[in-house]
Order: sequence, then C-alpha cells, then structure tokens
Amino acid sequence: MNRFGISLRLLALFVGAALAFVAAPASAAATPQDARSVARGVLDRPGADGVSRLIRGPGSRESFYELLHTPLFLSGTVGPFDVFVMQADGFETEHRAGKALGKALDGLKKLVPVMERYFPPRSTGLIGGRRFPIVLTHASSDESSYSEMVALLDWAEQNWTGWTTSGNNPLFDPSVLRAVTARTWEAQVFNLGHAEATTQADDFYEHGLGYYTLAHVVSSVLNRGAWGLVPPFVAQGLIDELDIEAYGEAWVGGDWWLAQTPGWFRPGWSGFVPQGSSPPAPVTGPPADLAVTVSESGDSWQHRKRSEQRHWSDLVADRESESPASFAFMAEHESFLPRDRALARCFMHLLLEVAPAEDGPSLFELVDREPERPLNGMPSSEPLPVVFARALGGVPAVTNLEAQSLGRLLQVLGQDRIARELEELGAAEVLELSDHRDQTQWLYEQDPEVVGMDQRVAIWNLLLTAEYYQQLHAWKLLGEAFDERIDAALAASKKFPTRGKALVQVRDAFRNPPRS
Repeated sequence: MNRFGISLRLLALFVGAALAFVAAPASAAATPQDARSVARGVLDRPGADGVSRLIRGPGSRESFYELLHTPLFLSGTVGPFDVFVMQADGFETEHRAGKALGKALDGLKKLVPVMERYFPPRSTGLIGGRRFPIVLTHASSDESSYSEMVALLDWAEQNWTGWTTSGNNPLFDPSVLRAVTARTWEAQVFNLGHAEATTQADDFYEHGLGYYTLAHVVSSVLNRGAWGLVPPFVAQGLIDELDIEAYGEAWVGGDWWLAQTPGWFRPGWSGFVPQGSSPPAPVTGPPADLAVTVSESGDSWQHRKRSEQRHWSDLVADRESESPASFAFMAEHESFLPRDRALARCFMHLLLEVAPAEDGPSLFELVDREPERPLNGMPSSEPLPVVFARALGGVPAVTNLEAQSLGRLLQVLGQDRIARELEELGAAEVLELSDHRDQTQWLYEQDPEVVGMDQRVAIWNLLLTAEYYQQLHAWKLLGEAFDERIDAALAASKKFPTRGKALVQVRDAFRNPPRS
C-alpha cells in the first residue's frame, strides 16, 4: 500500500471519531442473528447449567463474568488477569483444561511485576485497578468452542466497553473467527487450537499469551487514554519493551545460525594387547565431527537474543552508516521495518526504564486515565503527540504547534483549503481556537436552526481532518526529537548500559541531548 492509501485509512479513523484498534478487513461481516445462533450452541455443552437464563438477558461485563463462573469453565487468577478455560473440544476433559490453565497462569505470572510497576491501582485508571478476563478455548477447524465464545463476547458488548459500536471494530466476523485471538477493550478470547498456537506448543503458553496480553493492554491505553493517530513505531516499540522487560527477550523475532564442519575424523587403533585381552571393537557409523563452527545468519535486527540488550551494538554501528534508522523518516514516510522496530524498542527502553522525565508524570501515568465523554462527541483525552512531548520533559516545537490558532495552523500546514471551506460553512469563528476540544464544543453550541445537520457534519469532518494533518506534522517533529535523544544516548556508550558510569552518562545524554 502506498503512502496515499495509508493516509486515507488513517483519515477514516478521525472522520469516524473512533479511538479504535482496527482489525484486518473481512470478506463478509456476520449478522447479529448469526452471533446469537452460535452463542446458543453453548447450551448443549456439558456443564452449561444456567447459561440459557443468562444469554436470554442483555449482555454486560457482569453477565459475561457470571457466564464464565458456570461449571463449563475452569478458572484461576494471576495479577490483574482472570483466566478461564472452556471445557470443550480440545479442552473437553477436566485434566486437559486444568493442565492448560496451569501453564497459562505460569506464563502470565511474568507480567505481574510489569503491570504493578506501570499500571498501579488508581481510581480513574483505564488499566490500573481493573481486572481483565482471558478465555482459553481449543477448537480445530470443525469445532465451535472458539466461535461460541466470540459470539458470547459479542453479546456481552451490548453494554460493556463500546468496542463494536465506537468504530470499525468487528468482533463476530470472519476475519476474527479465523484468528488466534479476539479482543475488546477489556476481554480476550484465544483459540489454542489455531495453527499459530499449536506450532509454538508450550512456547505459546510460556510467552505468546503474555505478548498478546501486553499488546492488548498497550492498544487499550494508547487508543483510549489518548486521542489520535498511533504510529506503528510507538505501539510496537512499547509492546516490545514491556515484553522484553517481562520475559527477557522479545516474542517477535527469531535466531538463525549456520553450523559448519571443516573436517572430520574416525578413531582407530593399532598396537598389541596382553595375552587374554582383546583390541577395541572397530568403529562403525558416521564419522564424528572434528570441529563445528556456529555463526549467526539471517537478519540481525530480528535476532531475539539481541533484543535483551535492545540491539544496542547494532544501533551504535548503524548511526555511523549513510542512512541510519530514523523516527523522523518513519513518521514522514509511514514505514516500519525490522531495523526501525529495533530502534523503537531501544528508545522506549530509554524513555521508560533508563531516563524517564524527572519532573511530572510518566508516560503511562499520562495515558492510564479514563477519558470523559462530553455531549459534543469529542473525548477529553490529550492528543498522543502532546502526551509523548510531556513524557520527554517538553518538546518546544510540538508546544508551539499546539499553541497555534486553527487558522494559523492551517497556513503552516499548507491546508488553507480547509480554512476556506470552514469560512464558507459559516464557521470562521472556529479558526480563532487552538484546541480541537474547544473547536468541537463551539460546534456543539451552535443553534441547530442556524447550523443545520448537513452543515454541522461537514464542519465536524473538516475539524477532524485538520486535526489529522496537525498530528501527522506533530509526529514528524517528535520523530526529530526522538532521533536527537537516541543519537545522544548511543553516542554516550558503545555498550548496552546496565549500571555505573555508563548508565549515568546515557541517562544524562538522553535527558539533555546537545542541540544541533
């Protein structure tokens, strides 16, 4: 997909006013009637006592949890996660279900210190203080436990997180039913009979479940706790950094090696033996290796074992190349390759672990907040570029951009057309306002007899389009600031800093990079 196509897709997120994690497009969406029919299939499952009464009523968080506490499920808790195993299909026996539950709890246990550190309980938290259900099923291509649970989750969303009603978030949909997991803003359902899980075997329990769960948490907090575009280097960088912190290495990636044997030998024997003794038996079979040399191969940016040190030595060398990895380039060209992912992991490690801002709230403190939903339709969340600028301790270029009135901003961005269209629609006053929340509040307060519905929708879409272009430009400015910070940090130490003088030098360089 070219940049124009990507931009149109991103613009659609704004015009829909949906803060959503967008799933892959589906060939044909299932109807609510289809979902209800599949959900009723659970009634034939052993242990489904009381389910009929539940699913006749409205769906909600409470009714979904009540369903999960029927005898059809085995359950356990670890940290903020409630894990349920559906005793059906591949997990039909209590022994298999219990074994799966134990392995899942052991794997997710490694997330608990990370969750406690970054998302401690708070009364207004999106993540901190909440519990998150994780449902495990095991359905092959001709089994239905996974599709039944997705249908039941779709039913629960009648009155829960707004996942299916606030944007392009399919749930009971062919694309989701073919996937290894389905999710809403709070709940996840896994199909451990999916090829992605079965080929990984126990590794999926030990690490894969945790990776998907961290991706779920990061997606929720970025898309709901802030407003606007979430570039891939931001989302994947944060997911990977938390993943490495929890498990010691990244789930995404691999290790390649080449084993070479330059020679071989076959042991023999010659001489004599005392009377009554025999020589050793002749050697048979393949020759033994004389020496084996093992060397790394493949793309070094994807090596899992290098992720433990955040690819530091590779990135130090890359900064000396003609075209080093660059956040500004990623933001402008909307690219994200393995080298870029390595850079993003390293930057988020510096931001979260090594050198967080000394004054003010941390990154996750800024976004782990439930936004208010005023009547004007615009959530109270801060724009995500503003959040990152504050987490860095301030980025003057972003602050100056945010301070511009809408009219002046559109001039700077070369989008005077939007200003002219707003004036033609009778919205010239809004060009004096700088904050998108104030702009949408102005629109909400207009007399409906003066500003009709068609006119109102046109103004709304223009305001969202202007915000979209503003955030694109803000991410380019932030990309330049990110590059400046990580350049200084990598120049301060040739080796990955863990303690002592090197760690202090890297921390100081990241916080106070030399100004170009």
